[in-house]
Amino acid sequence: MSVKERINEDLRTAMKAKNKERTSVLRMLLSEVKYAQAAVNVHLELPEDEALKVVSAYHKRLSKSLDDYPEGERRDVIRGELKIVDEYLPKRASPEEVNRVVEEILKSAADRNFGPLMKEVLSRLGSGADGKLVSQILKEKLAKA
Repeated sequence: MSVKERINEDLRTAMKAKNKERTSVLRMLLSEVKYAQAAVNVHLELPEDEALKVVSAYHKRLSKSLDDYPEGERRDVIRGELKIVDEYLPKRASPEEVNRVVEEILKSAADRNFGPLMKEVLSRLGSGADGKLVSQILKEKLAKA
């Protein structure tokens, strides 16, 4: 089942359960996916990896908006939204897994430039890669070398 189908199905369930918060977040998420689809081609379904990128971008925007509000009720609402959006993201690679992949690549790579190494690590980890974590670990390893 694609991400868009899962969101649609969960939206129906949330509406039947009269869960206003979940319904609101899922509608916004579905809207983001449909908007991205319309930007490419209204008549074609958005590929799964592109839909995941849209969900990830929405998650990132919510995370950044946490910093805009002082501690309190609004931040709690955003944290709740983040939990809902997290359900549609692929499982993230653990720091140990990222560390292992970075070490493997550094052993086999003759070139120690950050850009190409970062690209290689991200391609090996796929959609489970957190760019910020990968960047941090790679910079630490390059500084030690």
